[in-house]
Amino acid sequence: MNRNAFAVLLIASLPLSGCGGGGTDPTPTTTTTSAPAVSRADISVEVLGFAAVGSGQGNLFAIGLRMTERAGLGANINFIRLEVFRATGEFEERQEIGANDLIQQTGSNRLEARATRELNPVVFTFGATIKKGRTLQVTVGFTDDRGNRIDIVGRFVFS
Repeated sequence: MNRNAFAVLLIASLPLSGCGGGGTDPTPTTTTTSAPAVSRADISVEVLGFAAVGSGQGNLFAIGLRMTERAGLGANINFIRLEVFRATGEFEERQEIGANDLIQQTGSNRLEARATRELNPVVFTFGATIKKGRTLQVTVGFTDDRGNRIDIVGRFVFS
């Protein structure tokens, strides 16, 4: 037998080796790995812009927000709160809108899993005015689909 014929015979016999006497191929085992369960939504809130307009009923504060959920767990927005602090750090005024107000203003209070949602604008009425050195604190309260309460707080100072 020449060398090439021997190599072909050897290669052809490889799939047969280890089959045993039964002549049936063993059933391959499939292992599936599922992603670990997400225990809490991972949400970020970014302030896109802010405007204050004086009106006969007080000052209208309009704020744009971008919210992003990255963990794969949706959440409901419970409230958006704005607080004004004087330049000295002393609290001056707080206004808050709840889920029903948010639904009325924007159509929904839902942030879906792995989604980004922009609210632009969300409007509040304040007696306070915006002056240099004052701080505006924004708090967005969520409850994710596993019942976790998540409050995201951001602050910025007017210059």
